[in-house]
Amino acid sequence: MLALRCLLLSLMLLINSVQSWRACTDLLPLDLLDRALIRPGQAPPPQVQMVQSKGSRGLRLAGAAATVLSFPASQIFTNCDFFPAEFSLVATIKIQRLKKRSEYLFSLLEEASDSLVLGLRVSERRLHLLVSGPGSGAHSRVSFKDVGLDDNRWHTLVLAVSGHYATLTVDCGLPLELKQVQSFPSALSTRGSRIFIGSRRRLRGRFSGLIRQLVLLPGSDATSRLCPTSDPRLAELSVPRVLKASPIQTDQDPEFPYEAEARVTLGTRPLCSEPELGQLWFNAQSRGLFICDGGRWRTLLHHQERLDYVEDHQDLYTSSETFDVEVFSIPSEGLFLAAANRDSRPGSGLYKWSNGSFVLYQNISTQEARAWKHFTVDGKVFLVVANSREAEPELSVIFRWNQRRRRFLRHQTLETHSALDWESFSIHNSSFLVVANHRRARDSNHNIQSVVYRWNTHSQLFEVNQTLSTSGAYDWEFFSVGPYHFLAVANTFDGKTTAISSTVYIWLSGRFQIFQ
Repeated sequence: MLALRCLLLSLMLLINSVQSWRACTDLLPLDLLDRALIRPGQAPPPQVQMVQSKGSRGLRLAGAAATVLSFPASQIFTNCDFFPAEFSLVATIKIQRLKKRSEYLFSLLEEASDSLVLGLRVSERRLHLLVSGPGSGAHSRVSFKDVGLDDNRWHTLVLAVSGHYATLTVDCGLPLELKQVQSFPSALSTRGSRIFIGSRRRLRGRFSGLIRQLVLLPGSDATSRLCPTSDPRLAELSVPRVLKASPIQTDQDPEFPYEAEARVTLGTRPLCSEPELGQLWFNAQSRGLFICDGGRWRTLLHHQERLDYVEDHQDLYTSSETFDVEVFSIPSEGLFLAAANRDSRPGSGLYKWSNGSFVLYQNISTQEARAWKHFTVDGKVFLVVANSREAEPELSVIFRWNQRRRRFLRHQTLETHSALDWESFSIHNSSFLVVANHRRARDSNHNIQSVVYRWNTHSQLFEVNQTLSTSGAYDWEFFSVGPYHFLAVANTFDGKTTAISSTVYIWLSGRFQIFQ
Protein backbone atom coordinates (compact mmCIF):
# COMPACT_ATOMS: atom_id res chain seq x y z
CA MET A 1 0.00 0.00 0.00
CA LEU A 2 2.84 2.40 0.90
CA ALA A 3 4.61 1.63 -2.38
CA LEU A 4 1.38 2.32 -4.31
CA ARG A 5 0.95 5.71 -2.61
CA CYS A 6 4.56 6.68 -3.45
CA LEU A 7 3.99 5.67 -7.08
CA LEU A 8 0.81 7.77 -7.33
CA LEU A 9 2.51 10.76 -5.71
CA SER A 10 5.45 10.53 -8.14
CA LEU A 11 3.06 10.30 -11.08
CA MET A 12 1.13 13.39 -9.94
CA LEU A 13 4.35 15.39 -9.53
CA LEU A 14 5.52 14.34 -12.99
CA ILE A 15 2.22 15.38 -14.63
CA ASN A 16 2.29 18.65 -12.72
CA SER A 17 5.82 19.45 -13.87
CA VAL A 18 5.04 18.65 -17.51
CA GLN A 19 1.93 20.84 -17.52
CA SER A 20 3.72 23.81 -15.94
CA TRP A 21 6.98 23.51 -17.87
CA ARG A 22 8.27 26.59 -19.66
CA ALA A 23 11.61 27.29 -21.30
CA CYS A 24 13.90 29.12 -18.84
CA THR A 25 15.03 31.67 -21.40
CA ASP A 26 14.49 32.56 -25.02
CA LEU A 27 17.10 31.74 -27.68
CA LEU A 28 18.05 35.39 -28.06
CA PRO A 29 21.49 36.64 -26.91
CA LEU A 30 21.55 37.78 -23.25
CA ASP A 31 24.00 40.68 -22.86
CA LEU A 32 25.32 40.07 -19.34
CA LEU A 33 27.68 43.06 -19.38
CA ASP A 34 24.99 45.51 -20.45
CA ARG A 35 22.58 44.16 -17.81
CA ALA A 36 25.16 44.65 -15.06
CA LEU A 37 25.86 48.27 -16.01
CA ILE A 38 24.10 51.18 -14.35
CA ARG A 39 20.82 52.41 -15.77
CA PRO A 40 20.43 55.89 -17.32
CA GLY A 41 20.08 58.66 -14.75
CA GLN A 42 22.21 56.92 -12.11
CA ALA A 43 25.66 58.14 -11.16
CA PRO A 44 28.45 56.02 -12.68
CA PRO A 45 30.40 53.99 -10.08
CA PRO A 46 34.00 55.18 -9.70
CA GLN A 47 35.13 51.52 -9.60
CA VAL A 48 34.30 51.09 -13.31
CA GLN A 49 36.49 52.82 -15.88
CA MET A 50 36.09 53.00 -19.63
CA VAL A 51 39.41 52.54 -21.40
CA GLN A 52 40.15 52.91 -25.09
CA SER A 53 42.92 50.59 -26.21
CA LYS A 54 44.10 50.14 -29.80
CA GLY A 55 41.00 51.77 -31.20
CA SER A 56 38.38 49.89 -29.17
CA ARG A 57 36.79 50.53 -25.79
CA GLY A 58 36.32 48.22 -22.84
CA LEU A 59 35.46 48.37 -19.13
CA ARG A 60 37.96 47.83 -16.33
CA LEU A 61 37.27 47.22 -12.64
CA ALA A 62 39.28 49.47 -10.34
CA GLY A 63 39.32 50.23 -6.62
CA ALA A 64 38.40 47.82 -3.84
CA ALA A 65 34.84 46.80 -4.81
CA ALA A 66 34.53 43.45 -6.56
CA THR A 67 30.72 43.35 -6.66
CA VAL A 68 29.96 46.50 -8.63
CA LEU A 69 29.08 44.60 -11.81
CA SER A 70 26.50 42.03 -10.68
CA PHE A 71 22.80 41.25 -10.77
CA PRO A 72 20.43 38.47 -9.59
CA ALA A 73 20.26 35.46 -11.88
CA SER A 74 16.45 35.64 -11.70
CA GLN A 75 16.58 38.70 -13.99
CA ILE A 76 17.46 36.53 -16.98
CA PHE A 77 16.11 33.11 -15.90
CA THR A 78 12.54 34.32 -15.55
CA ASN A 79 10.59 31.13 -16.30
CA CYS A 80 12.51 28.64 -14.15
CA ASP A 81 15.59 28.32 -11.93
CA PHE A 82 17.93 26.33 -14.17
CA PHE A 83 20.96 27.29 -16.25
CA PRO A 84 20.64 26.24 -19.93
CA ALA A 85 21.93 22.72 -20.61
CA GLU A 86 23.21 23.91 -23.99
CA PHE A 87 24.71 27.38 -24.33
CA SER A 88 27.49 29.61 -25.63
CA LEU A 89 29.44 32.28 -23.77
CA VAL A 90 30.86 35.03 -25.99
CA ALA A 91 33.51 37.36 -24.54
CA THR A 92 35.78 40.05 -25.95
CA ILE A 93 38.68 40.80 -23.60
CA LYS A 94 42.18 42.28 -23.44
CA ILE A 95 44.49 41.27 -20.60
CA GLN A 96 48.20 41.37 -19.88
CA ARG A 97 50.32 38.30 -19.14
CA LEU A 98 49.05 36.36 -16.11
CA LYS A 99 52.04 34.88 -14.29
CA LYS A 100 50.95 32.28 -11.75
CA ARG A 101 47.62 34.07 -11.38
CA SER A 102 44.06 33.25 -12.38
CA GLU A 103 41.22 35.72 -12.74
CA TYR A 104 37.45 35.33 -13.11
CA LEU A 105 35.77 36.67 -16.18
CA PHE A 106 32.34 35.51 -15.06
CA SER A 107 30.86 33.67 -12.07
CA LEU A 108 27.48 32.47 -10.84
CA LEU A 109 27.32 32.23 -7.03
CA GLU A 110 24.76 31.20 -4.44
CA GLU A 111 24.22 34.40 -2.50
CA ALA A 112 23.53 32.70 0.84
CA SER A 113 26.54 30.36 0.94
CA ASP A 114 28.86 32.13 -1.54
CA SER A 115 29.30 28.73 -3.25
CA LEU A 116 30.36 28.69 -6.88
CA VAL A 117 27.71 27.35 -9.26
CA LEU A 118 29.46 28.19 -12.53
CA GLY A 119 32.59 30.13 -13.38
CA LEU A 120 34.78 31.12 -16.32
CA ARG A 121 38.39 31.74 -15.32
CA VAL A 122 41.51 32.87 -17.22
CA SER A 123 45.06 31.95 -16.23
CA GLU A 124 48.44 31.97 -17.97
CA ARG A 125 47.70 30.73 -21.53
CA ARG A 126 44.65 28.79 -20.27
CA LEU A 127 40.88 29.08 -19.98
CA HIS A 128 38.89 27.14 -17.37
CA LEU A 129 35.17 26.37 -17.07
CA LEU A 130 34.16 25.40 -13.52
CA VAL A 131 30.82 23.73 -12.76
CA SER A 132 29.47 22.71 -9.37
CA GLY A 133 29.24 18.95 -8.88
CA PRO A 134 26.71 16.80 -7.05
CA GLY A 135 28.79 16.72 -3.85
CA SER A 136 29.07 19.56 -1.39
CA GLY A 137 31.84 21.91 -2.53
CA ALA A 138 32.83 19.60 -5.40
CA HIS A 139 33.54 21.11 -8.82
CA SER A 140 34.29 19.76 -12.26
CA ARG A 141 36.71 21.69 -14.44
CA VAL A 142 37.32 21.84 -18.17
CA SER A 143 40.66 23.46 -19.07
CA PHE A 144 41.74 24.63 -22.51
CA LYS A 145 45.54 24.86 -22.70
CA ASP A 146 47.82 27.04 -24.84
CA VAL A 147 45.03 29.40 -25.90
CA GLY A 148 47.15 32.55 -25.40
CA LEU A 149 44.46 34.98 -24.31
CA ASP A 150 46.79 36.89 -21.95
CA ASP A 151 49.02 38.65 -24.51
CA ASN A 152 47.76 42.24 -24.09
CA ARG A 153 45.73 42.06 -27.30
CA TRP A 154 42.02 42.06 -27.97
CA HIS A 155 40.52 38.58 -28.36
CA THR A 156 36.97 37.34 -28.92
CA LEU A 157 36.25 33.85 -27.63
CA VAL A 158 33.21 31.62 -28.01
CA LEU A 159 32.80 28.80 -25.49
CA ALA A 160 30.03 26.41 -26.58
CA VAL A 161 28.83 23.67 -24.21
CA SER A 162 26.54 20.76 -25.11
CA GLY A 163 26.34 17.48 -23.22
CA HIS A 164 29.80 15.95 -22.79
CA TYR A 165 31.47 18.40 -25.16
CA ALA A 166 32.91 21.88 -24.73
CA THR A 167 34.22 23.75 -27.77
CA LEU A 168 36.39 26.89 -27.70
CA THR A 169 36.83 29.16 -30.71
CA VAL A 170 39.24 32.11 -30.40
CA ASP A 171 39.22 34.95 -32.96
CA CYS A 172 37.18 32.85 -35.42
CA GLY A 173 40.05 30.35 -35.68
CA LEU A 174 39.96 26.58 -35.63
CA PRO A 175 37.71 25.25 -32.83
CA LEU A 176 39.24 23.27 -29.98
CA GLU A 177 36.92 20.55 -28.65
CA LEU A 178 37.22 18.74 -25.32
CA LYS A 179 35.14 15.84 -24.07
CA GLN A 180 34.14 16.06 -20.42
CA VAL A 181 34.06 13.06 -18.14
CA GLN A 182 30.66 14.15 -16.89
CA SER A 183 27.98 15.72 -19.07
CA PHE A 184 27.07 19.33 -18.30
CA PRO A 185 24.18 19.25 -15.79
CA SER A 186 20.75 19.28 -17.40
CA ALA A 187 19.25 20.91 -14.27
CA LEU A 188 21.90 23.25 -12.82
CA SER A 189 19.94 25.27 -10.27
CA THR A 190 20.24 29.08 -10.27
CA ARG A 191 17.78 29.66 -7.43
CA GLY A 192 19.02 32.33 -5.03
CA SER A 193 22.11 32.92 -7.19
CA ARG A 194 23.79 36.08 -8.46
CA ILE A 195 25.87 36.73 -11.57
CA PHE A 196 29.18 38.58 -11.13
CA ILE A 197 31.10 40.12 -14.02
CA GLY A 198 34.89 40.16 -13.65
CA SER A 199 35.05 38.60 -10.20
CA ARG A 200 34.07 35.80 -7.85
CA ARG A 201 32.68 38.32 -5.38
CA ARG A 202 36.14 38.69 -3.89
CA LEU A 203 39.04 41.02 -4.48
CA ARG A 204 41.28 38.03 -5.08
CA GLY A 205 40.85 36.71 -8.59
CA ARG A 206 39.25 39.90 -9.87
CA PHE A 207 39.67 40.45 -13.61
CA SER A 208 42.40 43.04 -14.21
CA GLY A 209 41.98 43.45 -17.99
CA LEU A 210 39.40 45.09 -20.22
CA ILE A 211 35.97 43.58 -20.95
CA ARG A 212 34.18 44.73 -24.09
CA GLN A 213 31.60 41.98 -24.55
CA LEU A 214 30.07 39.21 -22.42
CA VAL A 215 27.02 37.46 -23.85
CA LEU A 216 25.15 34.27 -22.96
CA LEU A 217 23.41 32.58 -25.89
CA PRO A 218 21.16 29.70 -24.74
CA GLY A 219 20.64 26.72 -26.98
CA SER A 220 23.32 26.96 -29.67
CA ASP A 221 26.92 27.56 -30.73
CA ALA A 222 27.31 31.30 -31.37
CA THR A 223 30.35 30.89 -33.65
CA SER A 224 28.28 30.97 -36.85
CA ARG A 225 26.74 34.27 -35.77
CA LEU A 226 30.15 35.95 -35.44
CA CYS A 227 32.32 34.27 -38.03
CA PRO A 228 33.58 34.92 -40.60
CA THR A 229 34.24 38.63 -40.03
CA SER A 230 36.72 41.23 -41.19
CA ASP A 231 38.03 41.75 -37.65
CA PRO A 232 37.85 38.42 -35.76
CA ARG A 233 39.59 39.78 -32.66
CA LEU A 234 36.67 42.20 -32.18
CA ALA A 235 33.80 40.08 -33.53
CA GLU A 236 30.50 41.33 -32.11
CA LEU A 237 27.36 39.56 -31.01
CA SER A 238 26.16 42.24 -28.57
CA VAL A 239 28.29 45.13 -27.27
CA PRO A 240 26.82 47.65 -24.78
CA ARG A 241 25.91 50.98 -26.34
CA VAL A 242 28.21 52.90 -24.01
CA LEU A 243 31.21 51.05 -25.50
CA LYS A 244 30.19 51.73 -29.09
CA ALA A 245 29.02 55.35 -28.93
CA SER A 246 31.33 58.30 -28.42
CA PRO A 247 32.16 58.35 -24.69
CA ILE A 248 32.54 62.13 -24.40
CA GLN A 249 29.80 64.59 -25.36
CA THR A 250 30.29 68.33 -25.62
CA ASP A 251 27.19 69.18 -23.59
CA GLN A 252 27.39 66.59 -20.82
CA ASP A 253 29.78 64.55 -18.74
CA PRO A 254 30.87 61.07 -19.89
CA GLU A 255 28.81 58.16 -18.57
CA PHE A 256 31.93 56.50 -17.14
CA PRO A 257 35.41 57.71 -16.18
CA TYR A 258 37.25 57.56 -19.49
CA GLU A 259 40.85 57.21 -20.58
CA ALA A 260 42.65 56.24 -23.78
CA GLU A 261 45.91 54.40 -24.22
CA ALA A 262 46.69 55.94 -27.63
CA ARG A 263 49.27 58.75 -28.11
CA VAL A 264 49.48 61.11 -31.08
CA THR A 265 52.98 61.78 -32.45
CA LEU A 266 53.78 64.97 -34.41
CA GLY A 267 56.62 65.76 -36.80
CA THR A 268 58.39 63.51 -39.28
CA ARG A 269 57.27 59.95 -39.95
CA PRO A 270 58.13 57.86 -36.83
CA LEU A 271 58.93 54.15 -36.68
CA CYS A 272 55.96 51.77 -37.06
CA SER A 273 56.58 48.27 -35.70
CA GLU A 274 54.94 45.81 -33.30
CA PRO A 275 55.52 47.92 -30.14
CA GLU A 276 53.88 50.95 -31.82
CA LEU A 277 50.75 49.00 -32.82
CA GLY A 278 47.70 51.25 -32.44
CA GLN A 279 49.67 54.47 -32.01
CA LEU A 280 48.66 57.62 -33.94
CA TRP A 281 50.77 59.99 -36.04
CA PHE A 282 49.61 63.37 -37.32
CA ASN A 283 51.29 64.66 -40.46
CA ALA A 284 50.88 68.44 -40.28
CA GLN A 285 52.18 68.97 -43.80
CA SER A 286 49.56 66.79 -45.50
CA ARG A 287 46.97 67.27 -42.74
CA GLY A 288 46.56 63.52 -42.38
CA LEU A 289 46.04 61.28 -39.33
CA PHE A 290 47.61 57.81 -39.50
CA ILE A 291 47.54 54.69 -37.30
CA CYS A 292 50.27 52.06 -36.99
CA ASP A 293 49.11 48.50 -37.82
CA GLY A 294 52.34 46.97 -36.53
CA GLY A 295 54.17 47.22 -39.85
CA ARG A 296 53.18 50.40 -41.66
CA TRP A 297 51.16 53.57 -41.20
CA ARG A 298 47.57 53.41 -42.42
CA THR A 299 45.40 56.43 -43.21
CA LEU A 300 42.62 57.33 -40.78
CA LEU A 301 41.80 60.89 -41.91
CA HIS A 302 43.06 62.19 -45.23
CA HIS A 303 41.74 63.35 -48.59
CA GLN A 304 38.79 61.23 -49.59
CA GLU A 305 39.72 58.39 -51.91
CA ARG A 306 37.04 57.11 -54.24
CA LEU A 307 36.38 53.37 -53.97
CA ASP A 308 36.12 51.54 -57.28
CA TYR A 309 33.80 48.79 -56.06
CA VAL A 310 31.25 50.03 -53.50
CA GLU A 311 30.48 53.23 -51.63
CA ASP A 312 28.27 54.20 -48.73
CA HIS A 313 25.31 55.72 -50.55
CA GLN A 314 22.81 56.51 -47.81
CA ASP A 315 22.35 56.17 -44.05
CA LEU A 316 18.70 55.26 -43.55
CA TYR A 317 17.21 56.31 -40.20
CA THR A 318 14.77 53.86 -38.62
CA SER A 319 12.78 54.50 -35.46
CA SER A 320 14.04 51.37 -33.64
CA GLU A 321 16.00 48.14 -34.08
CA THR A 322 15.39 46.79 -37.60
CA PHE A 323 15.29 43.02 -38.23
CA ASP A 324 14.52 42.88 -41.96
CA VAL A 325 14.08 44.98 -45.10
CA GLU A 326 12.05 44.14 -48.18
CA VAL A 327 12.71 45.98 -51.47
CA PHE A 328 10.07 45.86 -54.22
CA SER A 329 8.54 47.82 -57.07
CA ILE A 330 4.96 48.91 -57.71
CA PRO A 331 4.11 49.51 -61.39
CA SER A 332 3.73 53.22 -62.23
CA GLU A 333 4.64 54.11 -58.63
CA GLY A 334 8.33 53.27 -58.27
CA LEU A 335 10.77 51.51 -55.94
CA PHE A 336 9.93 50.94 -52.24
CA LEU A 337 11.69 49.61 -49.14
CA ALA A 338 9.82 48.24 -46.09
CA ALA A 339 11.74 48.08 -42.77
CA ALA A 340 10.65 45.64 -40.03
CA ASN A 341 11.09 47.59 -36.78
CA ARG A 342 10.89 46.26 -33.22
CA ASP A 343 8.98 49.15 -31.58
CA SER A 344 5.22 49.37 -32.12
CA ARG A 345 5.29 53.18 -32.06
CA PRO A 346 5.37 54.62 -34.68
CA GLY A 347 5.63 51.11 -36.14
CA SER A 348 7.57 50.11 -39.24
CA GLY A 349 8.58 52.46 -42.01
CA LEU A 350 7.87 52.30 -45.74
CA TYR A 351 10.38 54.26 -47.80
CA LYS A 352 10.14 55.37 -51.44
CA TRP A 353 13.00 56.00 -53.83
CA SER A 354 12.99 59.69 -54.75
CA ASN A 355 15.71 61.85 -56.33
CA GLY A 356 18.45 59.31 -55.77
CA SER A 357 17.64 58.22 -52.18
CA PHE A 358 15.00 56.53 -50.03
CA VAL A 359 12.67 58.87 -48.11
CA LEU A 360 10.01 57.98 -45.55
CA TYR A 361 6.69 57.48 -47.35
CA GLN A 362 4.36 55.80 -44.81
CA ASN A 363 4.38 54.50 -41.22
CA ILE A 364 2.63 51.13 -40.86
CA SER A 365 1.37 49.82 -37.51
CA THR A 366 3.30 46.66 -36.48
CA GLN A 367 3.96 44.74 -33.25
CA GLU A 368 7.67 43.81 -32.92
CA ALA A 369 7.92 43.14 -36.65
CA ARG A 370 10.50 40.52 -37.66
CA ALA A 371 10.00 40.28 -41.44
CA TRP A 372 8.10 41.68 -44.43
CA LYS A 373 7.06 39.82 -47.59
CA HIS A 374 5.89 41.51 -50.81
CA PHE A 375 3.76 39.56 -53.30
CA THR A 376 1.12 40.08 -55.98
CA VAL A 377 -2.17 38.27 -56.64
CA ASP A 378 -4.07 38.94 -59.87
CA GLY A 379 -2.21 42.22 -60.33
CA LYS A 380 -2.94 43.40 -56.76
CA VAL A 381 0.05 44.38 -54.61
CA PHE A 382 0.30 43.09 -51.02
CA LEU A 383 2.66 43.34 -48.05
CA VAL A 384 2.44 40.89 -45.14
CA VAL A 385 4.24 41.48 -41.83
CA ALA A 386 5.45 38.82 -39.37
CA ASN A 387 4.60 40.25 -35.94
CA SER A 388 6.48 38.53 -33.10
CA ARG A 389 5.04 40.31 -30.06
CA GLU A 390 4.03 37.68 -27.50
CA ALA A 391 0.78 39.14 -26.19
CA GLU A 392 -2.76 37.88 -26.70
CA PRO A 393 -4.12 38.08 -29.30
CA GLU A 394 -1.08 37.21 -31.46
CA LEU A 395 -1.81 38.61 -34.90
CA SER A 396 -0.01 39.34 -38.16
CA VAL A 397 -1.45 41.57 -40.87
CA ILE A 398 -1.72 41.57 -44.67
CA PHE A 399 -1.72 45.07 -46.21
CA ARG A 400 -2.98 45.86 -49.73
CA TRP A 401 -1.90 48.75 -51.93
CA ASN A 402 -4.76 51.18 -52.50
CA GLN A 403 -4.31 52.73 -55.94
CA ARG A 404 -6.60 55.69 -55.26
CA ARG A 405 -5.08 56.67 -51.89
CA ARG A 406 -1.59 55.49 -52.93
CA ARG A 407 -1.08 53.88 -49.53
CA PHE A 408 -0.99 50.39 -48.05
CA LEU A 409 -4.20 49.70 -46.11
CA ARG A 410 -5.08 46.83 -43.79
CA HIS A 411 -6.61 44.00 -45.81
CA GLN A 412 -6.69 40.91 -43.55
CA THR A 413 -5.62 39.87 -40.04
CA LEU A 414 -4.34 36.35 -39.34
CA GLU A 415 -3.65 34.59 -36.04
CA THR A 416 0.07 33.79 -35.70
CA HIS A 417 2.40 32.88 -32.83
CA SER A 418 5.64 34.86 -32.52
CA ALA A 419 5.85 34.85 -36.33
CA LEU A 420 9.38 35.15 -37.72
CA ASP A 421 8.89 34.71 -41.48
CA TRP A 422 6.41 34.57 -44.36
CA GLU A 423 6.90 32.87 -47.71
CA SER A 424 4.67 33.46 -50.76
CA PHE A 425 4.44 31.19 -53.79
CA SER A 426 2.18 29.96 -56.56
CA ILE A 427 1.24 26.42 -57.63
CA HIS A 428 -0.96 25.80 -60.70
CA ASN A 429 -2.17 29.44 -60.79
CA SER A 430 -3.12 29.34 -57.09
CA SER A 431 -1.46 31.78 -54.65
CA PHE A 432 -0.26 30.64 -51.23
CA LEU A 433 1.25 32.05 -48.03
CA VAL A 434 2.98 30.10 -45.25
CA VAL A 435 3.92 31.52 -41.85
CA ALA A 436 6.78 30.39 -39.59
CA ASN A 437 5.17 30.23 -36.12
CA HIS A 438 8.06 30.19 -33.65
CA ARG A 439 6.45 29.90 -30.21
CA ARG A 440 3.01 30.23 -28.58
CA ALA A 441 2.78 33.03 -26.00
CA ARG A 442 0.38 31.52 -23.48
CA ASP A 443 2.52 28.45 -22.69
CA SER A 444 5.91 29.21 -24.39
CA ASN A 445 5.50 26.03 -26.44
CA HIS A 446 7.76 25.79 -29.51
CA ASN A 447 6.12 22.57 -30.80
CA ILE A 448 3.13 24.11 -32.57
CA GLN A 449 1.47 24.30 -35.99
CA SER A 450 2.63 26.60 -38.77
CA VAL A 451 -0.06 27.38 -41.33
CA VAL A 452 -0.31 27.28 -45.13
CA TYR A 453 -2.92 29.73 -46.49
CA ARG A 454 -4.56 29.70 -49.95
CA TRP A 455 -6.07 32.67 -51.79
CA ASN A 456 -9.83 32.45 -52.30
CA THR A 457 -10.67 34.27 -55.51
CA HIS A 458 -14.34 34.70 -54.46
CA SER A 459 -13.86 36.10 -50.94
CA GLN A 460 -10.60 37.86 -51.91
CA LEU A 461 -9.08 36.54 -48.65
CA PHE A 462 -6.49 33.98 -47.62
CA GLU A 463 -7.96 30.85 -46.04
CA VAL A 464 -6.30 27.96 -44.20
CA ASN A 465 -5.25 25.25 -46.62
CA GLN A 466 -3.43 23.04 -44.07
CA THR A 467 -1.30 23.10 -40.91
CA LEU A 468 2.22 21.66 -40.57
CA SER A 469 3.89 20.62 -37.31
CA THR A 470 7.03 22.69 -36.61
CA SER A 471 9.44 23.19 -33.69
CA GLY A 472 10.55 26.78 -33.21
CA ALA A 473 10.11 27.51 -36.93
CA TYR A 474 12.46 30.23 -38.13
CA ASP A 475 12.23 30.32 -41.92
CA TRP A 476 10.38 28.83 -44.91
CA GLU A 477 11.70 28.38 -48.47
CA PHE A 478 9.67 27.32 -51.53
CA PHE A 479 11.34 25.81 -54.61
CA SER A 480 10.54 23.64 -57.61
CA VAL A 481 12.44 20.80 -59.29
CA GLY A 482 10.99 19.98 -62.67
CA PRO A 483 7.25 19.41 -62.22
CA TYR A 484 7.53 18.98 -58.43
CA HIS A 485 7.05 21.70 -55.81
CA PHE A 486 8.72 21.68 -52.40
CA LEU A 487 8.51 23.63 -49.14
CA ALA A 488 11.36 23.52 -46.57
CA VAL A 489 11.15 24.69 -42.95
CA ALA A 490 14.05 25.58 -40.66
CA ASN A 491 13.26 24.18 -37.20
CA THR A 492 15.43 25.59 -34.39
CA PHE A 493 14.25 24.47 -30.94
CA ASP A 494 11.82 21.93 -29.46
CA GLY A 495 11.81 23.35 -25.93
CA LYS A 496 14.71 21.19 -24.79
CA THR A 497 17.44 21.14 -27.44
CA THR A 498 18.48 22.62 -30.78
CA ALA A 499 19.65 19.21 -32.02
CA ILE A 500 16.51 18.63 -34.08
CA SER A 501 15.72 17.99 -37.73
CA SER A 502 14.24 20.36 -40.28
CA THR A 503 11.75 19.09 -42.84
CA VAL A 504 11.21 19.22 -46.61
CA TYR A 505 7.60 18.83 -47.84
CA ILE A 506 6.38 17.92 -51.34
CA TRP A 507 3.10 19.05 -52.95
CA LEU A 508 0.90 16.05 -53.75
CA SER A 509 -2.87 15.88 -54.29
CA GLY A 510 -3.50 19.48 -53.19
CA ARG A 511 -1.51 19.27 -49.94
CA PHE A 512 2.07 19.28 -48.68
CA GLN A 513 3.35 15.92 -47.42
CA ILE A 514 6.63 15.02 -45.74
CA PHE A 515 9.31 14.27 -48.32
CA GLN A 516 12.54 14.28 -46.30
